[in-house]
Amino acid sequence: MLARSLHQAPLKVAKPFAGPGGEAIVYLMDASPGLFGGDSQDITCTVGCGASAVLTNQSASKLHPSRGGGASRLTQRFCVAAEGVLEYLPEPVIPFADAVHVNDTEVWLADGAQAIIGDVISAGRVKSGEAFAFKRLANRFSVYWNGVLEVRDSLDLQSSRWQDGPDGFADYTHAATLWVLSERVMKEHVVMLQELLAVCEDGSVYAGCSLLPCRGLVVRMLGRSGWRLQEELRRCWSAMRREVLGRPTLFLRK
Repeated sequence: MLARSLHQAPLKVAKPFAGPGGEAIVYLMDASPGLFGGDSQDITCTVGCGASAVLTNQSASKLHPSRGGGASRLTQRFCVAAEGVLEYLPEPVIPFADAVHVNDTEVWLADGAQAIIGDVISAGRVKSGEAFAFKRLANRFSVYWNGVLEVRDSLDLQSSRWQDGPDGFADYTHAATLWVLSERVMKEHVVMLQELLAVCEDGSVYAGCSLLPCRGLVVRMLGRSGWRLQEELRRCWSAMRREVLGRPTLFLRK
């Protein structure tokens, strides 16, 4: 059940519907063509005690050129109470040439809470010759358990620092991350995901999985297409949904 919803144009929260496990499936919609320099979006979601929510959006997020030099910003804050569950898997982010964007995400969890959060970042409009043509793409991710900072991750790509693309990407053009935040995560889950990702032996996806220092794991991927990384992300999400949440695979219609 969605107890309260507030939005301001061009953003809209679509009418939620119940998933097979009783979770509220909510689509975050944006009627604009994307974010321009100086634009700012704020998304806040609170999942109550014992509640369950699945969030996604309807299409890729487009980051337009920041001609005036000002950055576009996306601030996300998710709070999950005891025994609550949040799953958030938005569509890929596509930065256009000369885009400047900062994304800051905070996840606040209480004891017994769980969250699975993923994202896919593109190098840009690759088929149009705009791979890594953006000026800056910064992505900060923080996790707090009972108000204490336990995880901080930062990706800051700036075109002024490279000539032919950022170091570490090799010839890959897309990156994906899946965070599984739960007290139920064990080393065996890392081994399971590593075996699941081992099938990517054709070189189109380079992936790995690591246990976090506290209550969770993270999956990292590099690839040459957004759809392929999304498929691998969904496979990992489905596996952890079954293992940690005890729920079947969920297919989100777009």
